[in-house]
Amino acid sequence: MIRFALAGFALLALAGTVAAEEDNSALLVDLFAKVCAPKPARPSQIERVATGLGFVSDNPVTPEMERAANIDVVYFARLMKHGEKVAGISAYFTGPDDGPSVSCSVSATGVSSDTLPGLIETSLKARERADKPTENERYHRASWRAGADTIEMSAWQTPPRRASISMSYVGHKR
Repeated sequence: MIRFALAGFALLALAGTVAAEEDNSALLVDLFAKVCAPKPARPSQIERVATGLGFVSDNPVTPEMERAANIDVVYFARLMKHGEKVAGISAYFTGPDDGPSVSCSVSATGVSSDTLPGLIETSLKARERADKPTENERYHRASWRAGADTIEMSAWQTPPRRASISMSYVGHKR
């Protein structure tokens, strides 16, 4: 009887460990801080950072994409772990070469919708949280101010617990 009880506790502990390992909230915030928060003005800048972080894109950025007077480029990349996608990047660059409008988003699965807002506030120094109403109680949306920018979050509480953090800005060459 004691063996069964110990085995049960061991399984519960293992299940708790697996659930804790599945929380990619910190990963999502860290990826956003490295990819989008620096406000890259060029698709090649995002691609360089993303590749360094282990992301893969099926449609790499070419020099020709950035040579026009007006840029119109969509960049997608994914981060795989154990054969499954755990995170993704999407960025859209449009407008004049010297200051395109950029929409940058990082998403991940296995994210805790309860943990994510606090991490955004502390790690990204976001303030003035504004929760946005949704029709589904298991879907959360919020936005924050971070300097002159607005950071937006959306997160599902149901498996696979997808979440994204995004921002839009005007990119300037450095």
